[in-house]
Amino acid sequence: MRIFRTDQTIEEMLEKMNNSDGVTETIHAGAVFINYKLQKELLDSQKEYNRKQLFWSRILSIATIALVIVTLFLVKFT
Repeated sequence: MRIFRTDQTIEEMLEKMNNSDGVTETIHAGAVFINYKLQKELLDSQKEYNRKQLFWSRILSIATIALVIVTLFLVKFT
């Protein structure tokens, strides 16, 4: 049985699965590793998206606080 590693690319895993000569355990293990790699890619891209969203949310909240302070200052001294 061929061994799948997490550092292999999806193409390498698919090639091993296609050349497995009917060994279903190899195909199953390969499918599990492909699923793992695809989920990892999805989580990494989601993490990057969340990081960008958090950055802009912080800027928006700081701008809102600054506007509130300026508004209170203007209301107090008018």
